[in-house]
Amino acid sequence: MPHALRQVLALLACAAVLAAIVYQINHYAAPWALSFSVAGLFVTLPALRLPLRTGLACALLAGLWLDAASPLPFGRQALLLGLAFCFVHRIRDRLPRTETVVLVVVALFVNLALFVALAFLDLGALPDPAAGGLRLLADLLVSQLLTVLLGPWYFALQTASLRLVGAPPAQIVSRYA
Repeated sequence: MPHALRQVLALLACAAVLAAIVYQINHYAAPWALSFSVAGLFVTLPALRLPLRTGLACALLAGLWLDAASPLPFGRQALLLGLAFCFVHRIRDRLPRTETVVLVVVALFVNLALFVALAFLDLGALPDPAAGGLRLLADLLVSQLLTVLLGPWYFALQTASLRLVGAPPAQIVSRYA
């Protein structure tokens, strides 16, 4: 099996695990009218450590996975994850990408951007946009907190999965290392 395919399959398995965890958290947080979104975690490691084609395939397929369980139009999250991937991949040489703290901070910014983009796309469909704005703010705050809490674990899971299938990312030569 080709190296790139093993990377994509390993990261998609990790994405499925994270998606299942977040779906369960959302299920148990529903009585408090909270919804968590950690889409930035799906993009960060592939964008910072994988080649363009392999990482983009991971981001788009993870987005389609998220779209399958979402009431949003199919493909919207995949498109946004793909755009976020391209942006982060473009600036990755300016970042010390071997550091977990940098991965978490990038995931926070990507999560914020994706959350705001989805909110602007769907805010007009709410019956009361003002009340919806407050709810979106609360959802954003708890989503960012969950991203910080799950980020280090998820990046370690992805790295260990890539090593397990014998397809670790290429050694990073960085001017910050």
